[in-house]
Amino acid sequence: MYKLKIFSNVYLYKFIFNLFINEIWVTNKKLAEKVKKKIFSSQINIRLLTLNHYSFKPQKKIYKIAYLGTSSHVKELIWLKPLFKEIQSKRKDCLIEIYLDKKWRNYFRSIPRIKIIFPMDWETFYMDTSTRKVDVVLNPILSSNFNNFRSPTKFFDTTRLGAVGLYSNIDPFSNFIKNNYDGILLENNISYWSEKISYLFDNSQERERIYKNALKRFENSKKVL
Repeated sequence: MYKLKIFSNVYLYKFIFNLFINEIWVTNKKLAEKVKKKIFSSQINIRLLTLNHYSFKPQKKIYKIAYLGTSSHVKELIWLKPLFKEIQSKRKDCLIEIYLDKKWRNYFRSIPRIKIIFPMDWETFYMDTSTRKVDVVLNPILSSNFNNFRSPTKFFDTTRLGAVGLYSNIDPFSNFIKNNYDGILLENNISYWSEKISYLFDNSQERERIYKNALKRFENSKKVL
């Protein structure tokens, strides 16, 4: 399907390339020869780039936001989309990570700078979240029969990722999270969450303070076990 899409797009536009393009850059001789054969206009120059002096220019800090829920959290996913839109419209330095099956991928694909991860088994998820870092993990929860039996285990996933957790101010988080100490409790208001996320990104010391407190609790809980 990918090959067919590329072929159809190239075939559709190749005859009008010369109206918009005067130079094509390629990175090896074989590709340059191939492009020359396929481009009909002699006015388009094929430029061979050398990569010997390629220099990487570091970008500014990119902040990572994650949601660790599964596709069974229907209410939460619907609630998150406008939040993601608001965040990404205000900031250009955020990468959102979310676990979605095929059904939900199309629902979220319009969100800019979103990394959609296919669901995985628990062992793989645990290994993955133990070896990388994000800045903020979102843990919204909306009232439902399913959520009435939830436990605050997302606190441990959040802390394992080296992140500060934002949690809905209802059970099971309201009786577990120490607000503004080892996590942040918020009413389910899009503006509140968006403002708090920006505040945390712009205040690294506050982010570090809350994370360290959560880490202490995380480590102490392992000792109890």
